[in-house]
Amino acid sequence: MDARCSSAYRSNFKDDAAIVGGGFGSLPSYSNVGEIGGYVRIRTMGLIGLLSFFAATGCATLPGAAPMAAPAPVQAAPAAPVVERIHPAITYRQMAGVGEHRFVAHVLEIDLTHPALAFRTTAADRSAGMEFTALSTSGYLDKVDAVAAVNASYFLPFAGGSPDGDDFYPHEGEPVNASGAVIADGVVVSPVETDLDLRVNAIICFRGLRIVIADGQICPGGYDQGVAAGPRLLAGGERRSFEKHDYRYASTAQPRTAMGVSADGKTGWIIVIDGRQKGYSEGASLDALTDLFLALGAREAINLDGGGSS
Repeated sequence: MDARCSSAYRSNFKDDAAIVGGGFGSLPSYSNVGEIGGYVRIRTMGLIGLLSFFAATGCATLPGAAPMAAPAPVQAAPAAPVVERIHPAITYRQMAGVGEHRFVAHVLEIDLTHPALAFRTTAADRSAGMEFTALSTSGYLDKVDAVAAVNASYFLPFAGGSPDGDDFYPHEGEPVNASGAVIADGVVVSPVETDLDLRVNAIICFRGLRIVIADGQICPGGYDQGVAAGPRLLAGGERRSFEKHDYRYASTAQPRTAMGVSADGKTGWIIVIDGRQKGYSEGASLDALTDLFLALGAREAINLDGGGSS
């Protein structure tokens, strides 16, 4: 993951622990075998605001190569073994697969019935003259004392910069605007904007641990957190087409961040797919990402921001 703005996870358990796993099967199968190295430090967290959902970080997805053929639909996928329970209601798994491209997926499975958890989106910070002030995902995690945080919405201005260079935008503390609607604690932080990004065709909305994914950029009444993003992956268990929502972006292997929910609304999944690391994890197309959500049991799912943010 890019050190500037990788996704971040914490535990409310007291001891530091190693999160390890890996291994590869053949898509549409997913596996978790062996050790691939690296330790993730986890620390004690508070009792409220345990899960946080990040609305804007300092990276965005870069354009990829030519489109590839869509993978075959999932028939069945073996259950992945538990790697680490980072909270009584949150299980972390590392899943991997080989199809058109090799990828490693970091999956949080969330019990959406747990009374002590809630989702939050990023509040406005207009001190630098725009809707938000850029902050790394791990920095936001620490700031709000959350169990987990991920990048969510696209944003402008953006410059990818050179490999290992410092010529990217934004750096932490620099101003950015979200590309589409963002609602934080009932306040509209960013308005509905339908002409900024073809990929933004849906919104994910939260009320405590209740989740709704809807077309457009309007949350249902009573939902006080929301982030517009996309493309939408699943609606009512049916796959969505990406042809009108930047198919080149959808069909290439990229780092991805996405979220899904089960039919009964009791289980949620946050997926972050590593990418741009040949021999380890090249990334996934949106069709491959949709396959993974279907294998997990999701009925609704939405792609969020990706690239270096993931």
